[in-house]
Amino acid sequence: VGLEDGSVTGVEALLRWRHPERGLVPPSDFIPLLEETGLVVQAGAWVLRAVCGQLAEWRESGLRLVPVAVNLSARQFLAPDLGESIRQILESNALAPSFLEVEITESAIMSDTEEANRTLEYLDSLGVKSAIDDFGTGYSSLGYLKRFPLGALKVDRSFVSDITTDAD
Repeated sequence: VGLEDGSVTGVEALLRWRHPERGLVPPSDFIPLLEETGLVVQAGAWVLRAVCGQLAEWRESGLRLVPVAVNLSARQFLAPDLGESIRQILESNALAPSFLEVEITESAIMSDTEEANRTLEYLDSLGVKSAIDDFGTGYSSLGYLKRFPLGALKVDRSFVSDITTDAD
């Protein structure tokens, strides 16, 4: 939200499961299963298609678009066809890449830095922004991260949750 005028400047798409009997199932209950079975890549692709489709619907309805951030799993991020898949999804929705931001964890980037850098550079060349999510929970440093074309760094909540009450 813009501090000056209160306007929405961006949103984040979060995957949720509305089970017919259990109600809203938290991601901590189903994402590990998606990871374990490898279905996280297909689920992630579905999320990207749904987000870009929703943005196209908002545009066609005359709404002002804002960037939407989408979390990518490590497995999805390191898939060799991720960049091309994102390009095709954006193209099929006639969507400017600046309306999509992908968020990845620092551990995903650090697990294969060369492949991560290639993917991030390709996404950057398309105009898709990239962000590190939950920074500070892994083992990388700010100095190391400057090697990558990143648009944002989202610090983990554990560092700021008590910012108003703890001077440290």
